[in-house]
Amino acid sequence: MYISLYRRYRPQTFSDMVGQSAAVGVLMESLREGSLGHAYLFSGPRGCGKTSAARLVAKSLDCLNRKDDYEPCGVCENCRAITEGRHIDVMELDAASHTGVDDIREILDGVRYKPTNARYKIYIIDEVHMLSKSAFNALLKTLEEPPSH
Repeated sequence: MYISLYRRYRPQTFSDMVGQSAAVGVLMESLREGSLGHAYLFSGPRGCGKTSAARLVAKSLDCLNRKDDYEPCGVCENCRAITEGRHIDVMELDAASHTGVDDIREILDGVRYKPTNARYKIYIIDEVHMLSKSAFNALLKTLEEPPSH
């Protein structure tokens, strides 16, 4: 199976992230202190590590054996499943190809249920600016009133 270069060489730890020391420092300290918000908006030019940072936060939050209170171990079942894109509680949606309200409704239906194999249920929505106005408004409802999980 072909794996694109950016996925093959995606950083697997915060120490692997290059060129984003300010953002990574804030994320690591927030994870260490346990003071993460319920939603984050990663912004920047193509290829700067937005999705990689989001996946690292997801791995760190759901890792079973975190190192230094923030760094995902990379070897536990949750870390491996997130890296391979098969973790049931970490959903990644490409909003560029799923722009409608029905796509967001599927997310909203799943948000109300607690995670099955991890502490948190995490949604990574890539290219969120591509959502239709009505789909984005539907998403805002969950962002404004998130569940505890």
